Amino acid sequence: MAKKRTTLRKTVPRKNPAQRAAGQRLRVLLAALFVTGFLILCLVVLGHLRQSWHSSHKPLLTPIAQVPAMDDVQLELDSMLWRAGISFDLLQISSGSGLLRYEVRGPLPGRKNLKELQRRLAKLSTDLFVESRQPGGQIAIRYRQQLLLLIDFNPSKVAELVPVPVRPRIAIIMDDLGHDNRSAKSLIDIQLPVTFAILPYATQATSVARLAHQHGHEVMLHIPMEPRGYPAIDPGPSALLQSMDSAELQNQLRKWLDGMPYVVGCNNHMGSRLTEQADSMTAVLEVLQERGLFFVDSRTSAASIAAKEACRIGVPTTLRDVFLDNVREVPAIAREIRKLAGMARRRGSAVGICHPYPETLAALRQEAEVLRQQGIEVVPVSQLLTQGKGRTVGKGG
Repeated sequence: MAKKRTTLRKTVPRKNPAQRAAGQRLRVLLAALFVTGFLILCLVVLGHLRQSWHSSHKPLLTPIAQVPAMDDVQLELDSMLWRAGISFDLLQISSGSGLLRYEVRGPLPGRKNLKELQRRLAKLSTDLFVESRQPGGQIAIRYRQQLLLLIDFNPSKVAELVPVPVRPRIAIIMDDLGHDNRSAKSLIDIQLPVTFAILPYATQATSVARLAHQHGHEVMLHIPMEPRGYPAIDPGPSALLQSMDSAELQNQLRKWLDGMPYVVGCNNHMGSRLTEQADSMTAVLEVLQERGLFFVDSRTSAASIAAKEACRIGVPTTLRDVFLDNVREVPAIAREIRKLAGMARRRGSAVGICHPYPETLAALRQEAEVLRQQGIEVVPVSQLLTQGKGRTVGKGG
């Protein structure tokens, strides 16, 4: 019987727990070092690729011009038509294929109006252009090569004027508007065509101007001017002062006019000192002349030469006849409104100025029906200034 072969196995000594833990930590550390090194290498390669891509794709040096908002373009067009004396019952607006079209029953506005429109559009974009497409018949507004608006004018469609009996007419201007929308809405609710005179520095000036225009009210810029007693009596920030030269006066006024839409004319806020200065008022009125605007002398000084200078320069103008609310009581204001109506009956027309006091609004609401019953027509102040193409008329016409 063969003997069994016995094989001797080599006995490997077993590691204790501490040695096993140390080995695991070493493997984890090596793996972490490998991953970290790999990530660093990837970041270096990506950075190199990004740098080489940017070097071959340089950004455009000239930014692409942004297309102006159509609402802003239309706002400037509407303002120009309004300043040219074209009310919205004389135009029809249609749109199609990306083109907005106006049909106006009236003559083409003058060169001064078109030049002012071009200047205001250029502030939106230097790529906006006003073109006269046909002599006396059509205006086009383009953005680069794209036609945005087409405006057709047809004087022959204006209805012939039918002679009507002359009624006494009054214009009421409400000064110092623009601080809030509430008083503007209250005035609109009275349903009298009161002219809005808006302070340029008032916080809600632009929104009040838009609101007034939407409801068919004329908008005037209420120009802050230096009064006697300045600086103790303060007309507000950036007011026109006697110490300013002509360029300063004109630059400030242009800035205000550029910032407020739908302005058709101006009157003075305070200004008892400035309106006595011929040189200062000439500088102010020259800006109104170049923009086709009128001026109402609020007559805060009996020595004011503003209306006289306006006539000399050729700016349509008129004078304030009555301050309606020097006494802030409803009965007193109502009496002044009736006094204004009496002046209109004697002379044909009269101009009153008031302020957005609660008492004034209440008195206007109370007297509105009385004026209608007495046959007194309340009109925008521009109707007491001009007739035809800028021809100044007297207070009785």
